[in-house]
Amino acid sequence: MGEIFKGLVDLVFPPTCHVCDSFSEQPLCADCFSSFPLIDPPLCRKCGKSCHLVVDECRECRGRRYYFSIARSAGLYEGNLKEAIHSLKYRNGRRLAPIFARLMVEGMEEGLDIDLVTFVPLSSSKERRRGYNQARLLALEISDLIDKPCIPALIQIKETMDQSKLSPRERRENVRKAFLGVAGVDIRGRSLLLIDDVFTTGATVNECSKALLASGAEDVHVLTLARSL
Repeated sequence: MGEIFKGLVDLVFPPTCHVCDSFSEQPLCADCFSSFPLIDPPLCRKCGKSCHLVVDECRECRGRRYYFSIARSAGLYEGNLKEAIHSLKYRNGRRLAPIFARLMVEGMEEGLDIDLVTFVPLSSSKERRRGYNQARLLALEISDLIDKPCIPALIQIKETMDQSKLSPRERRENVRKAFLGVAGVDIRGRSLLLIDDVFTTGATVNECSKALLASGAEDVHVLTLARSL
């Protein structure tokens, strides 16, 4: 009966790719998935930015204080990957999370000693409007893939503006003191993998990392689906 009902639903509402809207049994068609601009070495060892040579700190890192140990991203925030992330966040693209999580795990730095997985929280009002937190969806999938527990280690304690409309300095000020460790969640001495969807200037994940260290984490590694150029 379930298969018959699914067949009828697919007949009326045929499954389509979340990016190009072509017919696709999967959330992403093969053409769109293969077009994602992935990040390849050499990289900045700190923030994961693509560089001409491997460097300890790129120009963007120099002079900044980062609270995370390293950051890595699977791809560049452009083209069809940008469209797919937009679908994940704003068009109820929850089915994309398992696909994205596998892509992110492939982009992880090898040899990381991770104890726990956590994620960048949304404000309660934004999560109510959206119905879910895309970073949490990704973190749960990654937790299963690397066989490490996923915990809600952070809360957002102040409303923030949309980061995309702000300058780098405004972004840092916008998220300053916006996050706090969750009471009763013991992360003392633990190494955490912090998950988010996009790394632009790193202001959000840096502020989250600062809050995690203040709660006793030994270190924080950042993993995002995409990053800006």
